Amino acid sequence: MRLGEGMDESKRKIYGANLLEDDKKSQGAGSDLAENTRFLTKSDVILGRDQREKVYLEKYEKEVMIRPLTDGELTQVFEMIGNVPLNSDGIPDLNLVDISTNLKALRLITALGLVEPKLSQDDVANMKFGVPGFLAKKILELSGLSERAGGEAKNFR
Repeated sequence: MRLGEGMDESKRKIYGANLLEDDKKSQGAGSDLAENTRFLTKSDVILGRDQREKVYLEKYEKEVMIRPLTDGELTQVFEMIGNVPLNSDGIPDLNLVDISTNLKALRLITALGLVEPKLSQDDVANMKFGVPGFLAKKILELSGLSERAGGEAKNFR
């Protein structure tokens, strides 16, 4: 018996035709754009905010849990600070911000980004000196704002 003899013609494999059929199948119902390209979903957006990172605080000898800030939260912080001149490297020069405003902004960042324990801005104001600034720096880094991000922002201008 030769190869393919005794088989129903419709079931016999034909090299080129089968490739075309497979291609048609992949372009059919299974080729929806959503299957071939992953669209951003609401759960994807929320996942960014749900990211968590443990940070050890030497002054308390304990860990806390932080999260990145959202775009809306960062807008709140920048509205509080107001217009800030940039250094030559594109990073905001916080030395030119009123110290009181700077400390309030650090407390806001810390209160927003601190997950465990959850603290108000007044609670954060009662932390040991330097801790809110340290935490705010970590939260901003986790949020994607760092010296490197500042440099990229400069290149974008």
